[in-house]
Amino acid sequence: MLYSSGRIFSGGEKLIFSRIPVYRMDQVLLDSLTYLGIGIIAAVIVHIVFIWLKKKAEQTETKMDDLLVHSLGPAMVMLAFFIPFFLAVQHSLTLYPQFQWIADSKVLASGYILVGTWIIATFVDGFLKTYGVALAEKTETELDDRIVEILKKIAKWIIWFIGLMYIFSTFNINITPLLAGAGIMGIAIALAAQDLFSNFFGGAVIITDQPFKIGDRVLINDVLGDVIQIGPRSTRLMTLDSDIVTIPNTKIATSVVHNYSMPNPQVRIQIPVSVSYAADIAQVKRVLMEITDRAVTQRADVISPDPEPTVYLLKMDKSTMTFMVTVHASGFLYNSIIQDYMNVQIVESFRKEGIIIS
Repeated sequence: MLYSSGRIFSGGEKLIFSRIPVYRMDQVLLDSLTYLGIGIIAAVIVHIVFIWLKKKAEQTETKMDDLLVHSLGPAMVMLAFFIPFFLAVQHSLTLYPQFQWIADSKVLASGYILVGTWIIATFVDGFLKTYGVALAEKTETELDDRIVEILKKIAKWIIWFIGLMYIFSTFNINITPLLAGAGIMGIAIALAAQDLFSNFFGGAVIITDQPFKIGDRVLINDVLGDVIQIGPRSTRLMTLDSDIVTIPNTKIATSVVHNYSMPNPQVRIQIPVSVSYAADIAQVKRVLMEITDRAVTQRADVISPDPEPTVYLLKMDKSTMTFMVTVHASGFLYNSIIQDYMNVQIVESFRKEGIIIS
């Protein structure tokens, strides 16, 4: 009978012979290769099945099936190959007892944990990509898009960290120091980046509460301007003097925000007109109403017909009467244009009618 022999020297003194029948070695290797071939074939079959499932999922309206196929596909292909591969390794190790620890059930359990962690991480990543990005695209700001990307990375790191902790516990490795170190590191990072996180979450509050959006004219902390950028740390306004003012998001989240663009961009414009007591009140109101009627018709590009303009006598002093003319601009950018037009019309009309402005 044929045998295979090997020699192992320990310390240069002790000689150990290992004698394994050749026919048994060939059979073990053949069985291992068979397992390996089964794993390759199974992985190919599972891959083909998931390609078919992906095409079927694309034909449905719901996105959940696409998400499941996306998250389960690569992991199941790997799992279909991993199990026969592990059996092949386990079977071949009967020829090498000194490496038998590789076939320990803990190694197999670790493989299952890795595959499970991969599936969960891929599913969460796909879920945030499918639904989080879809929600972020509905807004004009880029801040929520950045928040989704940051959440994807944080979720992935947390899931893989938990998976590795499970593997360490499987091998009876004390993970308490690792958890304590991670906690201390997290506290240190949080303290060092306290302002950054405050502004970041302040930006998240702006996105969820939506007190304003890009292009709105707002008043924040005595700063009046148009919102031109909403970033992860701060929001930028362009003032009426064309200056850029940067306000940290954490201050905006705790401030009173006056939005002139909501619920609609119309702005009420009030123009006071003072005349002497010698003026005829009926004549003054008639002339002012004629001016507002012409303004709505001639400047329909900047003046809104709804609500209708109004003229009221609101104030009487010792020597003057003050009328208040109210019109509504179709946008907050037309304030100065309308005031200039109305003032010119009032002066010219009063001169024609002989009404003296006080």
